[in-house]
Amino acid sequence: MLRTFIAQYAEKQRLKRELANRRWEQEERWREEDRAVARAARAANEVSAVRHGEVMRRLAGISYVTLHCHEDTWTFMARAAFGAWEPAWSQSTYDAGNRVGPDGRRLSMLSVDPNLPRGRITKGADGMQDVVVSGHNLVRILDVLRNVARAEDAARGARGRALYERISAVADMTDPAEPAGKTTGFIVRIDDSLGERYIRRPSPSLSTPAMTGPGRPAARGRRRETPVLVPFTGRHEAKSPSPEDATRGS
Repeated sequence: MLRTFIAQYAEKQRLKRELANRRWEQEERWREEDRAVARAARAANEVSAVRHGEVMRRLAGISYVTLHCHEDTWTFMARAAFGAWEPAWSQSTYDAGNRVGPDGRRLSMLSVDPNLPRGRITKGADGMQDVVVSGHNLVRILDVLRNVARAEDAARGARGRALYERISAVADMTDPAEPAGKTTGFIVRIDDSLGERYIRRPSPSLSTPAMTGPGRPAARGRRRETPVLVPFTGRHEAKSPSPEDATRGS
């Protein structure tokens, strides 16, 4: 009886060890798969040194452009490039009158002075804002976004690469052969928008089909967008395409 009990106990312990080993091997395979996916994502977000150098060289010669984006987007870029930022700030230097900029303590937290005095950030409706950025700051932002795109965190890396593509598209619009002074006054929209097919009219019923106009159904697809310069009250508006646009349009 005792021998039978000992044999059964030994067998149960062996089975436990075997199950534990199998579980560890399965979890290790899952971890390796996750690591492979993460490496592939970082590789997809990588920007080549050749392209980055050319983009930096072209942007360094730009006087200024206006970035039209949501304040959260600008805060993400500003924190990465300058070390500290808050959405409520509309300038980078302390103003005792309206206190909309960083105070002395927070100003010392900036790793690099963005040099955005009063009037360089114009806030609009729904959190949108226009930020006038010099070529000097564009170069720093692009350099930092390239490093952000390499982040191990998938969400941060994807956001860094997407923003890099939007801003670097400005470099493709420049022409070094053109006379100086032609690269000022451009508005660059760097946030995505929903296509017409996703727009819904206010309706008490959720079953109402989407309509883009009287008697017209919603559009079925997005056209491939390329950087377009459109006259706009003395300035130009540059629409930066996203990598997804090129994929869907091809």
